[in-house]
Amino acid sequence: MSQPSQFHEPDQRTQDKFVKSWDLIVDFYDGSSMRTFLGNNLADLMVQFVKSMQSEGYNRSLRAGQVMHHLVLSRSREHGSLGRCHLSFDPEYGTYEVNGQRKTVQALRVSYRVDGRILDDFAEDDIVFTDRIRTLLQTLSAQPLE
Repeated sequence: MSQPSQFHEPDQRTQDKFVKSWDLIVDFYDGSSMRTFLGNNLADLMVQFVKSMQSEGYNRSLRAGQVMHHLVLSRSREHGSLGRCHLSFDPEYGTYEVNGQRKTVQALRVSYRVDGRILDDFAEDDIVFTDRIRTLLQTLSAQPLE
């Protein structure tokens, strides 16, 4: 088991990098190329989702990044590293017509991995910050910095 001293908060320089990474992710989802790829509705939902986690301070303890259009959070000090523990979010959004009625479907696939193994994997019916996601963020935030 890890020593408690390993579970410290990032120093100011690392914390500043974490905060900046979240701002860059907001810009990424809000940018024209992602709006073209994902569509305005999904891009707006992802921006709101990211900002809701930022407002609770997770941007000070976790690095935000992306793989393709998936949001990835980790405790990695280095940009581009997933680290041994990470949390990923894969957004889905679609509008369909069934029996002449338009139906909108949205979902968020959430996956928590440690050392390449999936420890938790589920789909939320909406792209919103839920208690289940909050619990995973707290678990990830308690991991040692890498």
